[in-house]
Amino acid sequence: MKTTLPEQNLLEGIKILSTYLEPLGFQFKFLGKRQSSGGNFAFGEFVCGDRKIELHYRYSLGLVSYQVSSLILGHEHYIDLLDKHGKNKYPNFSDESMEAFKCLKFDLENLLQDFAENNANIFREKAPTKIIEFKINQEIKKEANKKIDSGDQKIIEEAKIEFKKGNYLEVQKFKLQIKYPELMTKAEKKLFEINDKRI
Repeated sequence: MKTTLPEQNLLEGIKILSTYLEPLGFQFKFLGKRQSSGGNFAFGEFVCGDRKIELHYRYSLGLVSYQVSSLILGHEHYIDLLDKHGKNKYPNFSDESMEAFKCLKFDLENLLQDFAENNANIFREKAPTKIIEFKINQEIKKEANKKIDSGDQKIIEEAKIEFKKGNYLEVQKFKLQIKYPELMTKAEKKLFEINDKRI
């Protein structure tokens, strides 16, 4: 069975997107191919003035991001920015390599006209806030994972059980084992404060 290189698939898929984007002034630039632990991938971008659509292809179309000047949003975040989540066809999960490009073209033509046809006016207005919101959410997730991975969450849950039993000295022992006390919720901090008073 003949295997197709990522750059061949990417360039084939670009033909599908070009029928919509080129008449609007976008030109595709192939940026190259790279190796990574996940396998080889190829990437490039459609450019029109200060607007760029970056595309990565490994085993299928993967990363799709939109950039205006220094502002960058991924495809799904842009869909959310426009309140059109659930109407998008991309990302899709077809085994047919060109299907992803067809789905992306549908989204561009029907949901993301703001970017290609309207000079990304909504993007320019709302992306800065969306990017800050995304970074905050990423930080919250990172801290939640840190709390779980460190074992702190388990320690706090065991401390709650001992607190309900009235074993305040045991709760104090658990408190001393917590690696990231700054990541505790207000309620969790309050529990340990009450416990300190009861000791």
